[in-house]
Amino acid sequence: MDKGFKSIFNLELPRYEVWENCCFDNQGEVCRIPGFPSRDSNLPGCRARVVEYEPERCWLRCHKDDSPCKETEITIHVEPANASGWPTRVEIEQRGFDASLFPFKEIFDTHWLQIVANFRLYLERRVHAPDTRWGPSLGATVQQTPVGLTITRVVEGGFAARCGLSQDDVLITIDSIRIHDLAQLWTVLALKQPGSETKVSWVHGRQPFEATELL
Repeated sequence: MDKGFKSIFNLELPRYEVWENCCFDNQGEVCRIPGFPSRDSNLPGCRARVVEYEPERCWLRCHKDDSPCKETEITIHVEPANASGWPTRVEIEQRGFDASLFPFKEIFDTHWLQIVANFRLYLERRVHAPDTRWGPSLGATVQQTPVGLTITRVVEGGFAARCGLSQDDVLITIDSIRIHDLAQLWTVLALKQPGSETKVSWVHGRQPFEATELL
């Protein structure tokens, strides 16, 4: 994560159209980048300060000007994917994260996939995706493994602790929904109301357990 995140994808759209969609509400030294989250405004996308802007090369480098991940650097480059000039290739990168965030790389990997999907949605369809809806907390941190999510830390007094989960347990289901990865976990939690009765199952060693508590 110390090197940041980069994604490259091709679009079946003219280069000039893709480039025009890469930023909006452009006011000289400030622009808004679609797809990136912002906690400082109700406007779609994130606010960014332009550092380099080369329309001839379809190149933009800017610093994110709002939370989360304020001051990180975002670069966008749009170019033909091959000598024929078609399709159009888009390269987007974000780097410069605070070192304190490095232990949460898996969480940021999942966030990055969502950001790129939302960014690409705007480039292709001119539609802003709504901000991610966050539900109640699981009360634990998790790590992706081949069999699902493993508990790495349990918050004292939180939902996981009250259910009886502990470090190295493997989360299996929430309300009978199999949880394979972080994106699924966030989606299921986002559909829950704080204080709602929630059933969870997990494996401790080779022993299965389940419990029901208020989330």
